Amino acid sequence: MADYKLDNVVASMGLTEDQKKHIIEQSIREEREEIVNQALSFIENIYVHLPLKQAKNAIDPIKRLKLLKYRLVKMNELDFQREMIGIFTELRDLHTVYVPPMPYQSINFVLPFIVEEFYENNQRYYIVSHVNEDFEHESLEKGVIVTHWNGVPIERAIELNGLLTYASNDNTRRIHGLNSLTLRSGSKYLVPDEEWLYISYITKNQEHYEHRFQWQTWNLPENQAQTSNQVVPNLKAYGSLGVDFEATKLQKIKKSLFATNSKPDNQTFYENDFQWGIYNTSHGEFAYMRIHSFMIYDRQKFIQDLIRVLEQLPKDGLIIDVRGNSGGYIEAAEMMLQLFTANKIQPELFQFINTPTTLRLAPEPWRSSIERSIDTGAVYSSGYPIGGHAYYLDEINQYGRKYFGPTILITDALSYSTTDIFAAGFQDNDIGPIIGTSESTGAGGANVWEYYDLFHPLGYPVLPRNAQMRMAVKRAIRVGNHNGTPLEDSGVIPDYLHNMTRNDVLNGNVDLIEKAASILGTMKGLHHLPLEVF
Repeated sequence: MADYKLDNVVASMGLTEDQKKHIIEQSIREEREEIVNQALSFIENIYVHLPLKQAKNAIDPIKRLKLLKYRLVKMNELDFQREMIGIFTELRDLHTVYVPPMPYQSINFVLPFIVEEFYENNQRYYIVSHVNEDFEHESLEKGVIVTHWNGVPIERAIELNGLLTYASNDNTRRIHGLNSLTLRSGSKYLVPDEEWLYISYITKNQEHYEHRFQWQTWNLPENQAQTSNQVVPNLKAYGSLGVDFEATKLQKIKKSLFATNSKPDNQTFYENDFQWGIYNTSHGEFAYMRIHSFMIYDRQKFIQDLIRVLEQLPKDGLIIDVRGNSGGYIEAAEMMLQLFTANKIQPELFQFINTPTTLRLAPEPWRSSIERSIDTGAVYSSGYPIGGHAYYLDEINQYGRKYFGPTILITDALSYSTTDIFAAGFQDNDIGPIIGTSESTGAGGANVWEYYDLFHPLGYPVLPRNAQMRMAVKRAIRVGNHNGTPLEDSGVIPDYLHNMTRNDVLNGNVDLIEKAASILGTMKGLHHLPLEVF
């Protein structure tokens, strides 16, 4: 896929066809070499999880990239992009990705429905939970049970799909594999391998059907696609992101395709950065708060909005729900924790890998620690809070406790990055119990930097044709009872596991809320006791 501008320039030079072909091929080779060289430099010298991933996954991305440099001449455009994505996929890190150039960044592939999992009698099933309002079909509708995907049993199809994702552990790969059945980003998949799909399902009347579906394209405008794949540099927020950008983009597409006008029975209120309501359950009346994203640019306003709402809520208990939250700004998440405990919040710690390159990148106090590694031989720098500066502890504790009832947190395998860090802080600071609808959070334990954040201070060139890379640069280390434990690949293990029911999936998390309420019901009054009684 030669750049059309280059084609036009070459065409105007009065050269023979062989000369034109040679110039274009040489230019393409140089572009690809630049991409491979930058990937080599970043993974070898900056990527904080490289020792972990090499040991755990038995991979060698450095050797694979070096081999790729010698194969560039024989590769077509699609094969090159697939190989680059494949090398990054083997790292099993949703933070550390290669984003191919346009037009792949703007193209997405969708089916007109969503499939989710639920449990019944300890058996896992897969159900159509949402259908696009413009989609009409004689038998496929909300509530049908999917059994096979292209003739493959659905569990196996999800497992195979999961291997194509960046997700780090089996549980997270299953959820990402499930999501990619019906929604795929061109940034990751380029084009689907399947030209069409045969889906087998059982209706509510126990009738068996099989239907063929075509992928539909859902294209973001080029300026929106680039915005979805980049964060505009913000000096105040620089270096503080923890997010799965791809999941954030796909969530926006889901919301656009499957928005519904139906409202839950309880009254729900929407603020700029969260929603809240009050649930009447069989265990009493409890407050509910859903944080869909920590991509919050004004964290002071976010905290002040939270405080205003918390002062209105019932004090018998609060459910905080961060399922599907793919992350954002770490400071916003850590500042939120103070509102639910009388103790001073101890933030999670972050480390660089010790290399000459990270010495050039790292601010203080990490820089001094990296310098000392020349004498100590340490692999990682000392750990410091994400803010780095001495007053960060004061900043994330400046408001103190504002909600005085018991609090419970709900997570899932899509609670990623900054949301992993939020859940870890919730647990490490003994704020309350965690209910998981998955066996762990998304297991993304790092601070991610954009290519812009990396090439600008190092003086590297911009990648050709707006290709992008992202890299986990600082790893997150837990505190409290989990002191020193890395978050990456492990995530946060919940105190309670709730298997989603059919009623949850189709009727607004009814059983999940009842489960949370039942636990909060046993905690009533305990929040009036000294902390050590917990």
